[in-house]
Amino acid sequence: GEKITYSFKESSRKMLVEYYQRNPYPTSEEKAIIAEAASLTKVQVSNWFKNKRQRDRAKS
Repeated sequence: GEKITYSFKESSRKMLVEYYQRNPYPTSEEKAIIAEAASLTKVQVSNWFKNKRQRDRAKS
C-alpha cells in the first residue's frame, strides 16, 4: 500500500508555521484552504495544528 510518512515537505511545513503564527485555531474552511495550498489532507493539517498547540503549551 501507500507508505505513510509523518514529515511534510519543507515548503508545506513553512506554510503551516506561518499560518499558525497568525492563527493557531483555523476554522474548518481555513484548514481546507491550507491543506490545498500545502498539498496535504485536511486531517493532516488538523493534526499538525493540534500537535503544534500541544507542543507550544508544553514549552511554556
